[in-house]
Amino acid sequence: MKYTDYEIPSDLIFKTKDIIDMGGLKCSCVLNAKDFADCKDSAGIIKKIEIILSFSLLSKEVLVNGCVSGISEVECSRCLKPFDKKFKEEFSQLYSTKAEIIDIMYLIRQTLALINGIQNLCSEECKGLCPFCGCNRNEVSCDCKGPEFSQFACLKDKFSKK
Repeated sequence: MKYTDYEIPSDLIFKTKDIIDMGGLKCSCVLNAKDFADCKDSAGIIKKIEIILSFSLLSKEVLVNGCVSGISEVECSRCLKPFDKKFKEEFSQLYSTKAEIIDIMYLIRQTLALINGIQNLCSEECKGLCPFCGCNRNEVSCDCKGPEFSQFACLKDKFSKK
């Protein structure tokens, strides 16, 4: 299989015919993070993004393997402070050789939607916010002692010995 260096289109839409004519393609580039400003809800605020792409020709299909990596600014789930988080995700997709174009931007946006975990922590030792006064326990210590609450307190009288 022959791979050729190729100038990546700025819109990340490749012509299938070009890839077939070259016998496949390997390429990589740094993308403009501003182009992904609308992805911030799912991936945080993208600060840096790079892609590596490999197009392989199969009998009647083009296999695209890619890797999206970079840095995004996310909010810690415990203390709510923003911090930079590295990400790296791989993807694969098959396209028919009869398709006119291969839209990689769509794949990258899908991949970015999946990078944000359920819980982002600035560190494993993050102490979070005090549930009573709201101070960041990583920066200051408080002496808050909230009211003790038991979910089963209402049952206390029902099962007391008479």
